[in-house]
Amino acid sequence: MTHRAPWECTLAKEGPSRCLPGKRPRTDREYFEVLSLCILQAGLSWASVRSSWPRYRRAFFNFEVAKLAHAAPAALLRRQGALRNPKKVAALVANAREFERIREKHGTFGRYLRTVKSEKDACAILQERFRHVGPYTAEFYLHCVGRSVYGS
Repeated sequence: MTHRAPWECTLAKEGPSRCLPGKRPRTDREYFEVLSLCILQAGLSWASVRSSWPRYRRAFFNFEVAKLAHAAPAALLRRQGALRNPKKVAALVANAREFERIREKHGTFGRYLRTVKSEKDACAILQERFRHVGPYTAEFYLHCVGRSVYGS
């Protein structure tokens, strides 16, 4: 059965993929939520993430960039329903702050991302600017926001 990223996504380079690229987010909050999903999912099963996602949304202020950018990671770790991985939680806060810097300069994150023409460059920029984002996570994120590096 074919589905759209991000849930249970198998990327094309790993074998025959039945996962279509995700739809382009309409808002910066949606772009940020997908980035957070890519970070939080690493090392966890999709079933666990999917069942916990409503709790994560509540614990992390519905992934509202401004609220997370001004949150203390230690306080977030104590919130009911939050993931208890301090490195991932600290990354969410740092990444929200980076989102704010990008928005100050470019207006929106979506506009900024569209200025980067090559997927290779976009992957490099994501890894450089955001915490807890390596090559696989950067590729997966682009796939999830409709910029598949796999030509699907």
